[in-house]
Amino acid sequence: MKEKKKIGKNDNNKFWQEVKSWGIVLLIALGLKATIIEAYQIPTGSMEDTILIGDFMLGKKFVYGTRTPDWIGIPWTKIGFHIPWFRLPSFKKPKQGEVVIFKYPVDPSLNYVKRCVAGPGQTLEVRDKVLTVDGKVFENPPHSKFISPVIYPSEWEDPDIFPRNAGNKDNYGPVYVPAKGDTLWFGKVPNDIIRNCAQLKNHTFSAGGDRMIIDGKAVQYYVVEQDHYFMMGDNRDNSWDSRFWGFVPFDNVLGQGLVIYLSWDKEMPLYRLTHKIRWNRIGDLVL
Repeated sequence: MKEKKKIGKNDNNKFWQEVKSWGIVLLIALGLKATIIEAYQIPTGSMEDTILIGDFMLGKKFVYGTRTPDWIGIPWTKIGFHIPWFRLPSFKKPKQGEVVIFKYPVDPSLNYVKRCVAGPGQTLEVRDKVLTVDGKVFENPPHSKFISPVIYPSEWEDPDIFPRNAGNKDNYGPVYVPAKGDTLWFGKVPNDIIRNCAQLKNHTFSAGGDRMIIDGKAVQYYVVEQDHYFMMGDNRDNSWDSRFWGFVPFDNVLGQGLVIYLSWDKEMPLYRLTHKIRWNRIGDLVL
C-alpha cells in the first residue's frame, strides 16, 4: 500500500510539471502575439493580387511600436469594454509603399490591411487612374490590378468620396495628408478634413456659417495632434479605402504585413483538401 501511494505522488508531480510547462509555453505564445507577431485572416479582395481572399498573414507588430490591448471582452463578439492603452517605442513609422495593418477608423473593432500610398505632409492626386504623390508617379505594386476598363471622368463627383468635392476614385484630389503640428484653418481647409482629424482624436465637431465648433468652443483653426496616412488597396477598382472614409491616424496603426503562412481557396470543395490549400503561396513575403 505504501508503494502505491509513492507511485501516485510521483505521477501527481509529473502532471503538475506538465501543466506548468504548457503554461509557460502558452504565456510565451501570448507574449509573442501581444508584442511581436500576430496572425491575420484576409476576408476581402481589396489587396488582390498581392494578398488574396483566404490568405492567412503574419504581421510585425513591433516595428511601428506595439499597441497594448484597448479592449477586453468575449472573442468574436462585441461584448466587452474598453481599457486605457499605450504604445511601446517604435523602430519606425509607416512609410510610403508599405503594407500596413490598422484599426478601421469607422469601426475600430475591425482590422484592415491596405498599402500606405502617402504619409503625413504629402499631397496625392489621381488622374485617369494614375496616382501621383508630391508630383511623382507612384509605381503600381507588382501584383496590383485594375478590374474595370472604365475611367470615370473628372467632371463626375462621387457623393461617397472623401473629402466631398474631391472627384471620384479614378480622378481624385489633390488631397493633402495632415501631419502632427499642422494648423488647419477654417475656410482654407475642407471641413471634412478638419472634422476627420478632430473626430479621430475623439473631439466633437460642427461647422456652419463663418465658424466651426470643436468640443463646444467656437474656433478658427485646429492643430493636428497626430500623424495621418492615406491607405489604398492594390485592387484599385475594388477597394474601400481612404478615398472613401478618410485618413488613418497613427493611433490606429497596428503593424506591417510580413509573410503568408497559409492560403485557403474558398472556392475549392473541402473534399479536394490538397488542392484547397494554395501551397505555392505559403511563405510568400508581403511586399
